[in-house]
Amino acid sequence: MTEVVVAIYKTALAAETAIADLEAARVPTAKIRQFVRRRSADEDILEIRGRSAASGDRLVRVAVEERHTSLVQSILDMQAPAAMTQAPLTPASTPNP
Repeated sequence: MTEVVVAIYKTALAAETAIADLEAARVPTAKIRQFVRRRSADEDILEIRGRSAASGDRLVRVAVEERHTSLVQSILDMQAPAAMTQAPLTPASTPNP
């Protein structure tokens, strides 16, 4: 099963470092994406465990096989995200290639 881990960072540097750390770890099943929170974005999409991302926040989204979820979370946590969550990837939320 595929899980999605999302972390919110306050700075681009923290997000980019987290991504570089993930790439260096060579997690074999990880698909990494980075987003920047814009004011026009849908608030419901950007709420993670009761904390909404502010404009300019960096979101790092990693789709990964369940067996690698803990490793991905540990790597993302090294850059002290403002918030982080994980959930199973459902067919409705599967990203386009």
